[in-house]
Amino acid sequence: MAKKKSRSGLLKAPKTITGKHGVPKSLKPQRAREIIRRFHVLQKSKDSVLAKLQKIIPQISKNDYHQIEEMSIYQDSFKGFVLPLKYSENPIYKIDHTLNKNDLITTLACIDAEIKQRGGIEAYQSASTQGQASKRGGDSSKKLVEWLKSDLYKSKLQNVNALEIGCLSPYNAISTSSIFDDVVRIDLNSQNSLILEQNFMDRPLPQKESEKFNLISCSLVINFVPSPKERGEMLLRITKFLKKPKHAMSALFLVLPLPCVSNSRYFDNEKLIEIMTALGFTQTFSYEGNKVVYWLFDWNGKVNLKKKIPKKELHSGSNRNNFCITLA
Repeated sequence: MAKKKSRSGLLKAPKTITGKHGVPKSLKPQRAREIIRRFHVLQKSKDSVLAKLQKIIPQISKNDYHQIEEMSIYQDSFKGFVLPLKYSENPIYKIDHTLNKNDLITTLACIDAEIKQRGGIEAYQSASTQGQASKRGGDSSKKLVEWLKSDLYKSKLQNVNALEIGCLSPYNAISTSSIFDDVVRIDLNSQNSLILEQNFMDRPLPQKESEKFNLISCSLVINFVPSPKERGEMLLRITKFLKKPKHAMSALFLVLPLPCVSNSRYFDNEKLIEIMTALGFTQTFSYEGNKVVYWLFDWNGKVNLKKKIPKKELHSGSNRNNFCITLA
């Protein structure tokens, strides 16, 4: 019997009669998690490499580095990259002060090549979307809707709207709960016409109260922001999109991977609450799942811009991660 050929990309299905690769309609949960985790690692490594290269080549940016892509050292490394057959054999991209310019360019090329061979952003988006499928219990907004239907919020849900940052499906609980009169959905790489392709950090600031929102959902987004400082800046920017708290609610729904607060060297739940308090938020609900943590915060409209919360070691241990959020 002939040996079955392995797929070259994580999401590449067998070729159709047109010769094109398709994306499988269903992924096993473990497979989806592998794709998501690897993409996060690759993107964070890429951000670190580009940050170092920007100091050497100021003309480049995270979104435009064609000068580097045209270099022979980049092209040779990109073309020469071979995707490992097993996840256990994934390359570890060590990025530190010992790397010179050529080392950084070579590393960038390998990361770009791996991302492409694994199916690119489309693979990550598909895995994330399937991971949130309601039939798998993966829609994090179900917890939000459960909380909003409690007695605490019943009187605050008249004529309310919502902004969903990092929306993967327009058919999740936020959109189908009938709680909101209007839901604006945005994502960096939209895969649905009902989701606006937009970076929240580039979204124009509201000029009037009617352009703001009663609720902002930020589920599994903050952990994907490259640096602690930028994560803090994103949380601060969120306050500028919330309506002034009056009779209706003004709230933030936040979801992070559990290890961000349970196994970080620099961060935990207490540190998160300290940051959120400085930004004018009060926790009303929280829930710790097996893999993620959910919070619902009410906003009082008062932001303490003088409060500085730096990166500081809170827990020692070689097996801890380096996740952190700071207010600079």
